[in-house]
Amino acid sequence: MASWRRSPFLAGACVLAIWIPVAVLASDVPLTSAALRQRAADIVVALREYRTSLEKLLAIYEANLAKVKDQRDQRQELLNRGIISRREFEDAERAVTEAQAKVDGTRREISSADHAMAEATTARALTGLSPLKKGGYEQTAMLIRFNGPAPWSLKAGTAKLQEFFTARFHHPLPVSAYGQTPLHDRMGFDHRDALDIALHPDSIEGRAVMDYLRAAGIPFIASWGAVSGAASGAHIHVGQPSPRIVSKR
Repeated sequence: MASWRRSPFLAGACVLAIWIPVAVLASDVPLTSAALRQRAADIVVALREYRTSLEKLLAIYEANLAKVKDQRDQRQELLNRGIISRREFEDAERAVTEAQAKVDGTRREISSADHAMAEATTARALTGLSPLKKGGYEQTAMLIRFNGPAPWSLKAGTAKLQEFFTARFHHPLPVSAYGQTPLHDRMGFDHRDALDIALHPDSIEGRAVMDYLRAAGIPFIASWGAVSGAASGAHIHVGQPSPRIVSKR
């Protein structure tokens, strides 16, 4: 059964308690496909509820940010006219900085939730698909997968992929998860030898990366994400699929 962690966010004088999913406890007993599918489905439902809460929170924070910006602008005018002190104006600037940090942090949380939903949705979809033979390629409405025959090394493989991408597009590869992360720990997925890249499969960059991986024989799974209209969940998972539970150590 999943455990939960409460994440408090301050909104004015109120504390909004949001419950978010934490790791489904790892087990030495292998899960059946049906159990893994149900676990992934439960994570998706919980994350959708969490994302909805974050969207409501973001609206509150954005309204507060607009308010303190107006107050800052008013104090700027008063400062220019010599009516208030520099310290009073700096207090208003500090309030804007703090409000902006809350907005930015909540947006990052929404992006993380989108990525987590995409991971769990992909895991759920994979349990209903037959294993691909070596070198096999398949595209469905949910994902693209390629079971490349070449061995994949996280450190060396990432370095080569970075080199290719930077030479082609003149900016760093947008890595969203390198190896095992707290997110994968919380979902109970083994991601120790995998790489996630925040690229949409339909983008020019995303297609170029998938072409590179196929040419090199490197296995990957590309997902369009789990939230309609949200680009942050779309990604390319490099390495073998990771919807398996991390064993106890």
